[in-house]
Amino acid sequence: MAQETTQLSQLVDEEANSRDTSGGKSNKKTKVTVYLTEEAEKAFAELYITRYRRDRKVDRSTIACEAIQALFEKEFG
Repeated sequence: MAQETTQLSQLVDEEANSRDTSGGKSNKKTKVTVYLTEEAEKAFAELYITRYRRDRKVDRSTIACEAIQALFEKEFG
């Protein structure tokens, strides 16, 4: 699981670094409810803690958005 968490973290970081923010994308946020398995919740918490220690300006919503966008790119990119 630690390896999967590391890989997900790397994917999210790469996606965040490669994203072009000048494309005029909307920053409007929508509230959603997500039900996670215990394993997914632990991975999400590890991502949050890792980013918090590194940056301290971390938002769980940002992590979730980056993960969804990375999965979308993997599936359809």
